[in-house]
Amino acid sequence: HPMIMIVVYWLVFSVGLIIFAAHFFTALFEKTRVPDVLPLIFIGILVGPLSGILSPDDFGYVGPLLSAVALTLMLFEGGSHLTLETLKNSLKDSVILALTTFILTVIISSSIAYYFMAIDIIPALFIGSVLGSISPAVVVPIVRMLNLSDNAKSMLVVESAITDVLSIIIALAILKTFQSGHNTIMEFIGTDLIATMAMSLLLGFGGAVIWSTILEKIRKFPNTIFTTLAFIFLLYGSSEILGYSGPISVLIFGIVLANSKKIPLEIVQRFGADHLTEFTSIEKTLFSEVIFLVKTFFFIFLGISIQFSNFKIMFMGFILTLTIYAGRLILCKFLIKKNTPISESAMISFIIPKGLAAAVLAEVPMHMGLPINAISTFTEIRSIIYIVILLSILLTAILIYGQESGMTNNRYKKFFSNFN
Repeated sequence: HPMIMIVVYWLVFSVGLIIFAAHFFTALFEKTRVPDVLPLIFIGILVGPLSGILSPDDFGYVGPLLSAVALTLMLFEGGSHLTLETLKNSLKDSVILALTTFILTVIISSSIAYYFMAIDIIPALFIGSVLGSISPAVVVPIVRMLNLSDNAKSMLVVESAITDVLSIIIALAILKTFQSGHNTIMEFIGTDLIATMAMSLLLGFGGAVIWSTILEKIRKFPNTIFTTLAFIFLLYGSSEILGYSGPISVLIFGIVLANSKKIPLEIVQRFGADHLTEFTSIEKTLFSEVIFLVKTFFFIFLGISIQFSNFKIMFMGFILTLTIYAGRLILCKFLIKKNTPISESAMISFIIPKGLAAAVLAEVPMHMGLPINAISTFTEIRSIIYIVILLSILLTAILIYGQESGMTNNRYKKFFSNFN
């Protein structure tokens, strides 16, 4: 049918255009400090809610599939960046800040959802744990551009990785609790969560050892550079099918292979391998390219899914974003070391954008076969989370601009010097 073919041609053309645009935004980001995911979300908003050309329903199964693929790749990349050196150097500073920020965000967000939106306690905790994440997909490129000390940079990157992982683990655990009908979260943690975590860890570690053993043999064949990605999907899928946590297995897989030289041989030999293989630079480049593509389409999909028609959702997203940033600022005042330059303390206090993990997690409850009334609650939650993602990235970009142009320096000086 000629009409269908024309639509297909347009789609192919658009895909090419979008990929070029995404690379252009990355280049633009280096010049202007505007995070490259912002224009992608705006493209989505343009073709979605503003013009009505596309709606999230047009994607059918592609939306959830894109979410699962994005989550898997993102965790693998997050894990493979957590080298033991980075962790050791910046762990102490980052862990305290990451955990307190995460806990405070969960408390603020859940309370607002529970008291002001009349959302039940478990879904309210779900909002909190999702918004607790700080997005490495947005933070890593921003930090690379900024004039910060290495310690501050690695602190922000490690913090984003920690909160991202925490957020994914806890949010998925809360959803499983909700799905299995456990009334109390403690009862669930006691029975399922620990067993699930342990098995997911084992699967991830075992997977890394097995893959590491096979990888050198596989490299001898032609065209096998994608096999690692295929293996990650197999690992994710089989972990989920067995009822464990796919994301955690993939995360551990990434961490083990990133630190393969540091893992004691006795442990590896027990799994039947004589040593672990690391990824080559070509493989790493390929993974980051694939993740770049998935991220590009996912953020456009997110833009298409944002709802501006609902004032209540817009307002709640706005309030949540402001309170989370205010809470973080107050925490930084108490927790950042006194000898940190004020301009760095300021940057650390507001580089907490939400991103890919939050967006993907918001999408997860839609495909869990929950009852209708629960789905409507989670649909509202998803819309709010999308708004917070957009506003938090915008706010971070504006605050960075304010700090770099010197407009906000005096305010931060006053704020941080009260205690020093």
